[in-house]
Amino acid sequence: MPFATSTIRERARRRVAVRVRAGEPCALCREPIDLSLRYPDPLSFTVDHVVPTNRGGTDDYEQLRPAHFRCNRTRSDGPDGTVGRNSGALG
Repeated sequence: MPFATSTIRERARRRVAVRVRAGEPCALCREPIDLSLRYPDPLSFTVDHVVPTNRGGTDDYEQLRPAHFRCNRTRSDGPDGTVGRNSGALG
C-alpha cells in the first residue's frame, strides 16, 4: 500500500527533499530538480519508489528516491501512465 497516510507521505517528501537540496538529481534522468516548481509542472519534485508498491515495495526511507513528475509518470505502472496521489507529488 503506497504511503498509508498523508502524514507519512509528507514526512517522506521532506526527508527526500533534503537530499535534493544537497544536490541529489532525479534518480531517473539524472538532471537537477528545482524544488520551487509545483505540481503539475513536468519538472516538479516527486518521490519515486525504487520497487513500486504494487510490486511489493515499501515506504521505507532507503527505498525512496527523488524524481521529476514527468520521469516518475513515464515510469509509472498505471494503465494510463499517471502518477497517483500517493506518489509523493504535490497536489
